[in-house]
Amino acid sequence: MRHLLMGLACAITSAGCALEPESPVFLSGTVLESDGSPWRGAPLTLMRPRRLDGPQPIPGQAPSGRLTLAYEPWALVTPDAQGLFLHELTARDTGADQLARPSPWASLSAFQLHLPSLDGARDFLAFNFMRDVDLPPLRRWDSQLRASEDSGGVRLTWVDVPPLADIPEHGYFVQARGESGVVWSQEKRSGEAWLGPEMLEDFAPPLAFVQARAEGWRDWFLSVLEYVDVHEAPPVPLPFTGRIPFSRGQPCETDDGVVDPCPFTDGKLESAQVPTPMYGSLEQVLIIRLREPVHPRRVLVRGHNSTFMEEVLHVEGSLEGGAWQPLGQDTLIVALDTPPHTDDRNTQVAFERDVDAPLREDTPLVDRVRIYTAKPSSNPPMRGYFHQLREVSVF
Repeated sequence: MRHLLMGLACAITSAGCALEPESPVFLSGTVLESDGSPWRGAPLTLMRPRRLDGPQPIPGQAPSGRLTLAYEPWALVTPDAQGLFLHELTARDTGADQLARPSPWASLSAFQLHLPSLDGARDFLAFNFMRDVDLPPLRRWDSQLRASEDSGGVRLTWVDVPPLADIPEHGYFVQARGESGVVWSQEKRSGEAWLGPEMLEDFAPPLAFVQARAEGWRDWFLSVLEYVDVHEAPPVPLPFTGRIPFSRGQPCETDDGVVDPCPFTDGKLESAQVPTPMYGSLEQVLIIRLREPVHPRRVLVRGHNSTFMEEVLHVEGSLEGGAWQPLGQDTLIVALDTPPHTDDRNTQVAFERDVDAPLREDTPLVDRVRIYTAKPSSNPPMRGYFHQLREVSVF
Protein backbone atom coordinates (compact mmCIF):
# COMPACT_ATOMS: atom_id res chain seq x y z
CA MET A 1 0.00 0.00 0.00
CA ARG A 2 2.85 2.37 0.88
CA HIS A 3 4.33 1.83 -2.57
CA LEU A 4 0.99 2.49 -4.28
CA LEU A 5 0.43 5.67 -2.27
CA MET A 6 3.88 6.91 -3.19
CA GLY A 7 3.20 6.23 -6.85
CA LEU A 8 -0.04 8.19 -6.59
CA ALA A 9 1.82 11.06 -4.94
CA CYS A 10 4.32 11.06 -7.81
CA ALA A 11 1.50 11.18 -10.33
CA ILE A 12 -0.09 14.16 -8.57
CA THR A 13 3.09 16.17 -8.02
CA SER A 14 5.61 15.32 -10.70
CA ALA A 15 6.17 12.42 -13.10
CA GLY A 16 9.88 12.54 -12.24
CA CYS A 17 9.71 12.30 -8.43
CA ALA A 18 11.98 9.81 -6.67
CA LEU A 19 11.01 6.84 -4.52
CA GLU A 20 12.34 6.19 -1.04
CA PRO A 21 15.48 3.98 -1.17
CA GLU A 22 13.76 0.97 0.40
CA SER A 23 10.51 1.30 -1.59
CA PRO A 24 9.79 -1.99 -3.39
CA VAL A 25 10.17 -2.21 -7.16
CA PHE A 26 8.66 -5.26 -8.84
CA LEU A 27 9.89 -7.19 -11.86
CA SER A 28 7.33 -9.62 -13.32
CA GLY A 29 7.11 -11.85 -16.35
CA THR A 30 6.48 -15.26 -17.91
CA VAL A 31 8.97 -18.02 -18.72
CA LEU A 32 8.25 -20.74 -21.28
CA GLU A 33 9.77 -23.98 -22.48
CA SER A 34 10.67 -24.28 -26.17
CA ASP A 35 7.26 -25.87 -26.91
CA GLY A 36 5.43 -22.91 -25.34
CA SER A 37 4.43 -24.71 -22.12
CA PRO A 38 5.18 -23.17 -18.69
CA TRP A 39 8.82 -23.28 -17.59
CA ARG A 40 9.69 -26.42 -15.63
CA GLY A 41 13.43 -25.96 -15.26
CA ALA A 42 15.78 -24.47 -12.69
CA PRO A 43 15.56 -20.88 -11.40
CA LEU A 44 16.62 -18.06 -13.71
CA THR A 45 19.65 -15.86 -13.04
CA LEU A 46 19.32 -12.09 -12.76
CA MET A 47 22.63 -10.51 -13.86
CA ARG A 48 24.14 -7.05 -13.38
CA PRO A 49 27.12 -5.37 -15.12
CA ARG A 50 30.21 -4.92 -12.96
CA ARG A 51 31.96 -1.56 -13.27
CA LEU A 52 35.43 -1.99 -14.81
CA ASP A 53 38.45 0.21 -14.56
CA GLY A 54 40.12 1.77 -17.56
CA PRO A 55 38.86 3.57 -20.68
CA GLN A 56 35.71 2.22 -22.31
CA PRO A 57 35.39 1.93 -26.10
CA ILE A 58 32.74 4.00 -27.85
CA PRO A 59 30.52 2.35 -30.50
CA GLY A 60 32.04 3.07 -33.90
CA GLN A 61 35.57 3.49 -32.50
CA ALA A 62 38.35 0.96 -32.08
CA PRO A 63 38.19 -1.22 -28.96
CA SER A 64 40.29 -0.16 -25.99
CA GLY A 65 41.42 -3.67 -25.12
CA ARG A 66 39.05 -4.01 -22.16
CA LEU A 67 35.57 -5.38 -21.67
CA THR A 68 32.81 -2.84 -21.94
CA LEU A 69 30.59 -4.67 -19.46
CA ALA A 70 31.10 -7.80 -17.38
CA TYR A 71 27.74 -9.19 -16.33
CA GLU A 72 27.74 -11.38 -13.22
CA PRO A 73 25.04 -13.25 -11.26
CA TRP A 74 23.18 -11.11 -8.73
CA ALA A 75 19.96 -12.92 -7.77
CA LEU A 76 17.85 -15.98 -8.58
CA VAL A 77 14.32 -15.66 -9.99
CA THR A 78 12.02 -18.66 -9.46
CA PRO A 79 8.86 -18.97 -11.61
CA ASP A 80 5.80 -20.78 -10.31
CA ALA A 81 4.10 -23.81 -11.89
CA GLN A 82 2.48 -21.56 -14.52
CA GLY A 83 5.85 -20.06 -15.48
CA LEU A 84 5.01 -16.72 -13.82
CA PHE A 85 7.31 -14.79 -11.52
CA LEU A 86 7.17 -11.66 -9.41
CA HIS A 87 10.59 -10.57 -8.18
CA GLU A 88 10.99 -7.80 -5.62
CA LEU A 89 13.85 -5.28 -5.68
CA THR A 90 14.18 -1.85 -4.07
CA ALA A 91 14.40 1.66 -5.47
CA ARG A 92 17.99 1.67 -4.19
CA ASP A 93 18.76 -1.32 -6.45
CA THR A 94 17.45 0.24 -9.65
CA GLY A 95 18.30 3.90 -9.03
CA ALA A 96 14.63 4.89 -8.74
CA ASP A 97 15.49 6.79 -5.52
CA GLN A 98 17.66 9.12 -7.66
CA LEU A 99 20.30 9.33 -4.92
CA ALA A 100 23.97 9.51 -5.86
CA ARG A 101 26.08 6.92 -4.04
CA PRO A 102 29.11 4.73 -4.79
CA SER A 103 28.14 1.61 -6.74
CA PRO A 104 30.04 -1.37 -8.16
CA TRP A 105 27.66 -1.49 -11.12
CA ALA A 106 28.33 0.11 -14.51
CA SER A 107 24.62 1.00 -14.65
CA LEU A 108 21.99 0.78 -11.91
CA SER A 109 19.17 0.27 -14.42
CA ALA A 110 20.83 -2.41 -16.63
CA PHE A 111 20.00 -6.08 -16.04
CA GLN A 112 19.96 -9.42 -17.81
CA LEU A 113 17.65 -12.35 -17.05
CA HIS A 114 19.11 -15.70 -18.18
CA LEU A 115 17.65 -19.14 -18.60
CA PRO A 116 20.07 -21.91 -17.56
CA SER A 117 22.52 -22.60 -20.39
CA LEU A 118 21.87 -25.76 -22.42
CA ASP A 119 24.65 -27.31 -24.55
CA GLY A 120 26.28 -23.90 -24.98
CA ALA A 121 23.04 -22.15 -25.97
CA ARG A 122 21.94 -18.91 -24.32
CA ASP A 123 18.48 -17.43 -23.93
CA PHE A 124 18.13 -14.14 -22.08
CA LEU A 125 16.54 -10.72 -21.89
CA ALA A 126 18.82 -7.68 -21.58
CA PHE A 127 16.82 -4.74 -20.29
CA ASN A 128 16.82 -1.37 -18.56
CA PHE A 129 14.23 -0.31 -15.99
CA MET A 130 13.85 1.70 -12.78
CA ARG A 131 10.23 1.23 -11.65
CA ASP A 132 7.71 -1.62 -11.78
CA VAL A 133 7.76 -3.41 -15.16
CA ASP A 134 6.38 -6.55 -16.77
CA LEU A 135 8.90 -8.24 -19.05
CA PRO A 136 7.96 -9.80 -22.40
CA PRO A 137 7.84 -13.61 -22.27
CA LEU A 138 11.21 -15.37 -22.20
CA ARG A 139 11.11 -18.63 -24.15
CA ARG A 140 13.79 -21.24 -24.84
CA TRP A 141 14.77 -21.31 -28.54
CA ASP A 142 14.93 -24.75 -30.13
CA SER A 143 17.08 -23.64 -33.07
CA GLN A 144 17.82 -27.12 -34.51
CA LEU A 145 20.97 -25.56 -36.00
CA ARG A 146 22.63 -27.83 -38.54
CA ALA A 147 25.81 -27.58 -40.65
CA SER A 148 26.24 -29.49 -43.93
CA GLU A 149 28.89 -29.33 -46.62
CA ASP A 150 27.73 -27.44 -49.69
CA SER A 151 29.52 -25.94 -52.73
CA GLY A 152 32.98 -26.17 -51.16
CA GLY A 153 31.83 -24.59 -47.92
CA VAL A 154 29.13 -25.21 -45.35
CA ARG A 155 25.43 -24.37 -45.29
CA LEU A 156 23.88 -23.56 -41.94
CA THR A 157 20.14 -24.06 -41.40
CA TRP A 158 17.98 -23.33 -38.37
CA VAL A 159 14.38 -22.92 -37.25
CA ASP A 160 13.40 -19.28 -36.74
CA VAL A 161 12.30 -17.98 -33.35
CA PRO A 162 8.49 -18.33 -33.22
CA PRO A 163 6.44 -15.11 -32.87
CA LEU A 164 5.59 -14.32 -29.25
CA ALA A 165 3.51 -11.57 -27.61
CA ASP A 166 4.55 -8.06 -28.68
CA ILE A 167 8.20 -8.96 -29.29
CA PRO A 168 9.25 -7.61 -32.75
CA GLU A 169 10.48 -9.95 -35.47
CA HIS A 170 13.97 -11.31 -34.79
CA GLY A 171 17.01 -10.67 -36.94
CA TYR A 172 19.76 -13.30 -37.18
CA PHE A 173 23.52 -12.90 -37.01
CA VAL A 174 25.81 -15.69 -38.14
CA GLN A 175 29.38 -15.65 -36.91
CA ALA A 176 32.36 -17.91 -37.45
CA ARG A 177 34.70 -17.61 -34.47
CA GLY A 178 38.20 -18.93 -33.94
CA GLU A 179 40.93 -18.53 -31.39
CA SER A 180 41.53 -14.95 -32.55
CA GLY A 181 37.90 -13.85 -32.17
CA VAL A 182 35.18 -13.19 -34.77
CA VAL A 183 36.38 -14.50 -38.14
CA TRP A 184 33.31 -13.68 -40.23
CA SER A 185 29.89 -12.19 -39.53
CA GLN A 186 26.68 -12.08 -41.59
CA GLU A 187 23.25 -10.58 -40.99
CA LYS A 188 20.37 -12.78 -42.17
CA ARG A 189 16.58 -12.60 -42.22
CA SER A 190 15.96 -16.24 -43.11
CA GLY A 191 16.85 -19.56 -41.52
CA GLU A 192 19.96 -20.35 -43.53
CA ALA A 193 23.44 -19.02 -44.36
CA TRP A 194 26.52 -20.14 -46.28
CA LEU A 195 30.17 -19.88 -45.19
CA GLY A 196 33.07 -20.49 -47.57
CA PRO A 197 36.78 -21.22 -47.06
CA GLU A 198 37.77 -17.63 -47.90
CA MET A 199 35.67 -16.44 -44.96
CA LEU A 200 37.54 -18.71 -42.54
CA GLU A 201 41.14 -18.37 -43.80
CA ASP A 202 43.39 -20.08 -41.21
CA PHE A 203 41.65 -18.73 -38.10
CA ALA A 204 41.17 -22.21 -36.62
CA PRO A 205 39.50 -23.98 -34.97
CA PRO A 206 36.37 -22.38 -36.40
CA LEU A 207 32.93 -22.73 -34.85
CA ALA A 208 29.68 -21.32 -36.20
CA PHE A 209 27.35 -19.33 -33.94
CA VAL A 210 23.85 -18.06 -34.72
CA GLN A 211 22.25 -15.32 -32.64
CA ALA A 212 18.61 -14.23 -32.83
CA ARG A 213 17.97 -10.68 -31.62
CA ALA A 214 14.87 -8.51 -31.25
CA GLU A 215 14.73 -5.06 -29.66
CA GLY A 216 11.63 -3.48 -28.19
CA TRP A 217 10.14 -1.40 -25.43
CA ARG A 218 7.09 -1.17 -23.18
CA ASP A 219 5.69 2.00 -21.70
CA TRP A 220 3.51 2.53 -18.65
CA PHE A 221 2.58 5.58 -16.65
CA LEU A 222 5.79 6.55 -14.75
CA SER A 223 7.65 3.47 -16.01
CA VAL A 224 9.49 2.54 -19.21
CA LEU A 225 11.09 -0.77 -20.15
CA GLU A 226 13.69 -1.09 -22.93
CA TYR A 227 14.70 -4.65 -23.76
CA VAL A 228 16.63 -6.89 -26.17
CA ASP A 229 15.45 -10.49 -26.56
CA VAL A 230 18.56 -12.59 -27.30
CA HIS A 231 18.87 -16.26 -28.23
CA GLU A 232 22.09 -18.01 -29.22
CA ALA A 233 22.11 -21.52 -30.70
CA PRO A 234 24.66 -24.09 -29.51
CA PRO A 235 27.85 -23.62 -31.57
CA VAL A 236 28.54 -26.13 -34.34
CA PRO A 237 31.97 -27.05 -35.79
CA LEU A 238 32.66 -26.12 -39.41
CA PRO A 239 33.74 -29.26 -41.31
CA PHE A 240 36.33 -27.73 -43.61
CA THR A 241 39.53 -25.69 -43.56
CA GLY A 242 40.01 -22.21 -44.91
CA ARG A 243 42.42 -20.62 -47.37
CA ILE A 244 45.30 -18.21 -46.83
CA PRO A 245 44.95 -15.07 -49.02
CA PHE A 246 47.58 -13.68 -51.40
CA SER A 247 47.51 -10.50 -49.33
CA ARG A 248 48.67 -12.06 -46.05
CA GLY A 249 51.60 -10.04 -44.70
CA GLN A 250 51.67 -7.67 -47.69
CA PRO A 251 52.06 -3.87 -47.28
CA CYS A 252 49.18 -1.45 -47.81
CA GLU A 253 49.06 2.14 -48.99
CA THR A 254 46.96 5.22 -48.27
CA ASP A 255 47.34 8.82 -49.39
CA ASP A 256 49.72 9.21 -46.47
CA GLY A 257 52.17 6.62 -47.83
CA VAL A 258 53.04 2.92 -47.60
CA VAL A 259 52.31 1.07 -44.34
CA ASP A 260 54.54 -1.97 -43.79
CA PRO A 261 53.75 -4.05 -41.84
CA CYS A 262 50.11 -3.40 -42.62
CA PRO A 263 47.64 -3.95 -39.73
CA PHE A 264 44.94 -4.97 -42.23
CA THR A 265 46.83 -7.93 -43.76
CA ASP A 266 48.54 -9.39 -40.69
CA GLY A 267 45.92 -12.07 -39.98
CA LYS A 268 45.41 -10.96 -36.37
CA LEU A 269 41.77 -9.85 -36.70
CA GLU A 270 42.39 -6.88 -34.43
CA SER A 271 40.37 -3.77 -35.22
CA ALA A 272 42.78 -0.99 -36.18
CA GLN A 273 42.27 2.59 -37.31
CA VAL A 274 43.15 3.47 -40.87
CA PRO A 275 46.21 5.77 -40.88
CA THR A 276 45.08 9.40 -41.05
CA PRO A 277 46.80 11.64 -43.62
CA MET A 278 48.54 14.91 -42.92
CA TYR A 279 45.42 17.07 -42.91
CA GLY A 280 43.42 14.83 -40.64
CA SER A 281 40.60 13.63 -42.91
CA LEU A 282 39.62 9.98 -43.07
CA GLU A 283 40.85 7.80 -45.92
CA GLN A 284 38.64 7.13 -48.95
CA VAL A 285 40.95 4.67 -50.70
CA LEU A 286 43.05 1.74 -49.48
CA ILE A 287 45.57 -0.06 -51.71
CA ILE A 288 47.01 -3.55 -51.05
CA ARG A 289 50.48 -3.87 -52.59
CA LEU A 290 51.25 -7.45 -53.64
CA ARG A 291 54.90 -8.49 -53.95
CA GLU A 292 54.02 -10.95 -56.74
CA PRO A 293 51.41 -10.37 -59.49
CA VAL A 294 48.26 -12.50 -59.24
CA HIS A 295 44.87 -12.98 -60.91
CA PRO A 296 42.58 -12.07 -57.97
CA ARG A 297 39.22 -13.82 -57.67
CA ARG A 298 37.74 -12.40 -54.47
CA VAL A 299 38.23 -9.59 -51.96
CA LEU A 300 36.94 -9.79 -48.38
CA VAL A 301 36.86 -6.83 -45.98
CA ARG A 302 36.38 -7.48 -42.27
CA GLY A 303 35.29 -4.90 -39.71
CA HIS A 304 34.23 -2.03 -42.00
CA ASN A 305 32.07 0.76 -40.57
CA SER A 306 29.75 2.14 -43.24
CA THR A 307 29.80 5.87 -43.98
CA PHE A 308 26.35 5.82 -45.62
CA MET A 309 23.23 3.78 -44.92
CA GLU A 310 23.80 2.12 -48.31
CA GLU A 311 27.20 1.60 -49.97
CA VAL A 312 28.88 -0.45 -52.67
CA LEU A 313 32.47 -1.69 -52.31
CA HIS A 314 34.46 -1.20 -55.53
CA VAL A 315 37.60 -3.19 -56.36
CA GLU A 316 40.20 -2.12 -58.94
CA GLY A 317 43.58 -3.51 -59.99
CA SER A 318 46.82 -2.22 -61.48
CA LEU A 319 50.08 -3.78 -62.70
CA GLU A 320 53.47 -2.07 -62.29
CA GLY A 321 51.93 1.36 -61.81
CA GLY A 322 49.69 1.14 -64.89
CA ALA A 323 46.09 2.31 -65.22
CA TRP A 324 43.52 1.12 -62.72
CA GLN A 325 41.04 -1.42 -64.10
CA PRO A 326 37.67 -2.36 -62.53
CA LEU A 327 37.79 -5.89 -61.14
CA GLY A 328 34.36 -6.16 -59.53
CA GLN A 329 32.17 -4.99 -56.68
CA ASP A 330 30.03 -6.38 -53.93
CA THR A 331 26.27 -6.29 -53.70
CA LEU A 332 24.74 -3.41 -51.78
CA ILE A 333 26.08 -2.91 -48.24
CA VAL A 334 23.25 -1.89 -45.94
CA ALA A 335 24.21 -0.40 -42.58
CA LEU A 336 23.06 -2.40 -39.56
CA ASP A 337 19.97 -1.01 -37.85
CA THR A 338 20.60 -3.27 -34.88
CA PRO A 339 24.03 -4.87 -34.41
CA PRO A 340 24.43 -8.29 -32.79
CA HIS A 341 24.22 -8.16 -29.02
CA THR A 342 27.58 -8.22 -27.27
CA ASP A 343 28.78 -7.17 -23.84
CA ASP A 344 32.37 -7.21 -25.10
CA ARG A 345 33.34 -4.52 -27.62
CA ASN A 346 36.61 -6.42 -28.18
CA THR A 347 34.55 -9.13 -29.86
CA GLN A 348 32.79 -6.81 -32.27
CA VAL A 349 32.45 -3.06 -32.61
CA ALA A 350 28.88 -1.86 -33.02
CA PHE A 351 27.71 -1.52 -36.64
CA GLU A 352 30.82 -2.98 -38.27
CA ARG A 353 30.27 -5.09 -41.38
CA ASP A 354 32.11 -7.90 -43.13
CA VAL A 355 31.97 -7.51 -46.93
CA ASP A 356 32.49 -10.15 -49.62
CA ALA A 357 33.21 -8.93 -53.15
CA PRO A 358 33.45 -11.66 -55.82
CA LEU A 359 35.44 -10.44 -58.83
CA ARG A 360 34.89 -10.99 -62.54
CA GLU A 361 36.08 -14.25 -64.08
CA ASP A 362 38.65 -12.66 -66.44
CA THR A 363 40.62 -10.54 -63.98
CA PRO A 364 43.98 -9.40 -65.39
CA LEU A 365 47.35 -9.91 -63.73
CA VAL A 366 47.79 -7.22 -61.05
CA ASP A 367 50.18 -6.35 -58.25
CA ARG A 368 48.02 -3.58 -56.74
CA VAL A 369 44.43 -3.96 -55.50
CA ARG A 370 42.52 -0.77 -54.66
CA ILE A 371 39.26 -0.66 -52.71
CA TYR A 372 36.83 2.15 -51.97
CA THR A 373 33.13 2.51 -51.15
CA ALA A 374 30.56 4.75 -52.84
CA LYS A 375 26.96 5.78 -52.27
CA PRO A 376 25.10 4.38 -55.30
CA SER A 377 22.14 6.76 -55.17
CA SER A 378 24.27 9.89 -55.66
CA ASN A 379 25.29 11.28 -59.05
CA PRO A 380 28.20 11.31 -59.34
CA PRO A 381 28.64 8.59 -56.67
CA MET A 382 29.94 9.96 -53.36
CA ARG A 383 32.85 8.04 -51.90
CA GLY A 384 32.71 6.79 -48.34
CA TYR A 385 35.50 6.80 -45.78
CA PHE A 386 37.50 4.08 -44.08
CA HIS A 387 37.77 4.67 -40.35
CA GLN A 388 38.84 1.29 -39.05
CA LEU A 389 39.17 -2.26 -40.33
CA ARG A 390 40.07 -5.69 -39.06
CA GLU A 391 41.39 -7.40 -42.20
CA VAL A 392 41.44 -7.00 -45.99
CA SER A 393 41.99 -10.29 -47.84
CA VAL A 394 42.75 -10.74 -51.53
CA PHE A 395 42.28 -14.27 -52.92
